[in-house]
Amino acid sequence: MGDIGSYIKEYKRTGENKWFAMIYEETMPRIYRYYYFKTMERELSQDLTSEVFIRVYTNLRKTSLDERTFMVWIYRVARNLLIDHFRKNNKNNLPIEQVIDNIKINDEQVLIQESSFLKKELGLEKPQLIAALNNLTGLQKDVLILRFVEDMDYGTIAGIFKKGRGTIRGIVFRAMEKIRKEMGAGNG
Repeated sequence: MGDIGSYIKEYKRTGENKWFAMIYEETMPRIYRYYYFKTMERELSQDLTSEVFIRVYTNLRKTSLDERTFMVWIYRVARNLLIDHFRKNNKNNLPIEQVIDNIKINDEQVLIQESSFLKKELGLEKPQLIAALNNLTGLQKDVLILRFVEDMDYGTIAGIFKKGRGTIRGIVFRAMEKIRKEMGAGNG
């Protein structure tokens, strides 16, 4: 992985698109993967990812971001865009939190490939893992994906969700305990 902070700095200083292209190359796979885990739809994930980078391109030179604050900012843009998408397509007029919580993870192979930590810690090959993950809240799923699939630190995740580091650690702990408990119950 390159140095996103220096790419941002150079892009702001020079305005040259080659620097934006480097930012894009470094971050696009992460944003796409975030959307794919949330929607499990390839085309929608591509469309939303494109929209995020249009917004980033339009606004990046107006911001004062370093690498860490950039990652917080881009994930907030991505999350807000996803919420807008769900609001617009919420035919049942359910509360948006309920819509987001009801998103199901159904592509176990992608999750196995992306998260060596979850694979090692929880024996991800077990079929009941997807069911256990689907019983988590939307926030718990998001935090686990950012922590263990995207390998983000607690501070960055806390910035994305506007919560304290301790709160994020607690969310991870409770989610992992819930998964362990549900997977243990399936083995007995």
